[in-house]
Amino acid sequence: MIRDKFHLDGRCYFLSHSVGAKPKSYENLFAAGFEDPWRSSGADVWDDWFGTLAKFREQLAPMIGADANDICPQSNVSSGLTKILCSLPERPGRKRIVLSEDDFPTVGFVLAQAERMGYELEFLPGGESLADIETWREALNEDVHLVLATHVYSNSSVRAPCREIAQLARAHEVYSVLDVAQSVGAVPIYLNKWQPDFAVGTSLKYLCGGPGAAFLWARQETAQESRPRDVGWFSHARPFEMDIRNFEYAQGADRFTGGTPSIAPFAGAIAGLEIFNEVGAEKIFAHNQALLNRLKDGLPDAALLSTQDRSACGSGALINVKDYKTAAIALADAKIAHDTRLGAVRLSVHFYNSEKDIDRLLNAIAPHL
Repeated sequence: MIRDKFHLDGRCYFLSHSVGAKPKSYENLFAAGFEDPWRSSGADVWDDWFGTLAKFREQLAPMIGADANDICPQSNVSSGLTKILCSLPERPGRKRIVLSEDDFPTVGFVLAQAERMGYELEFLPGGESLADIETWREALNEDVHLVLATHVYSNSSVRAPCREIAQLARAHEVYSVLDVAQSVGAVPIYLNKWQPDFAVGTSLKYLCGGPGAAFLWARQETAQESRPRDVGWFSHARPFEMDIRNFEYAQGADRFTGGTPSIAPFAGAIAGLEIFNEVGAEKIFAHNQALLNRLKDGLPDAALLSTQDRSACGSGALINVKDYKTAAIALADAKIAHDTRLGAVRLSVHFYNSEKDIDRLLNAIAPHL
């Protein structure tokens, strides 16, 4: 069973939206990809470490429907988004950046920096309407510079129509960025087919890779016209040329690397990727949606604060309770790992969860609804 490959310790682990469960293979892969080369290699340690980054990219690619060469490892989503924002050419008449009130705050914090460059932010209202392509159609026109869409919104669990948004953006020559932090590993993603300009995400959540192993994906054509300001010697086409007076952008996504890359987080993050690639994104999605439906069937409609649209949701849910503090005690006693948002019980399902987990949760939470 796949749950045996994770450190769950008898808990019903419903925290994948925050921090995915730790794979039991993490330590071995961390040692093999980072510690062992450092201990046993000489000057060629970087050859082994670069191999670790390459393996991370190769393992991530199937989970996002992409080519490994179009992926650039990043320390976090904010870093990747900042590099994107400051890399795009300015275009006369295009001074609006479209995002939504339901985006994760770090997205808004980063994009607000564009106001220094004369751009204006437009926030679409949050809620169910973000799943409707007409909401996005009304917002995108010839004065928009960039649009950011979150594939799955962290509180509402609303799933945005990313393929259609990317198509719409291309039709209006608007740069598009997808935030897939709350979907990668739980909801199928097809970047090569959808063809947005960029995507950013992290291994921290449903990929069960821990912090520090984030990523940026760039469409090849857009990458070539991008000029990142946050550069370093690994953004250079020939990092080991060592000519301080000559800089030439690397091809494709590699130009977003910056300085010396971090290795350790990506060595361990390979553990979750290997496990989930054996299952496949489609199977994970079907499993998770079945568990969510079982949960929703067991709850009164009024108890669900997140979306009730079963055709356009991620893997999370917000459950309204009479008093969160007392509900949290009961859930802790039942060994149900969760957190809270907006005074509600916040949880998510993943492939290591089972129907028994859902039933245990429903029994524990029922007196508190």
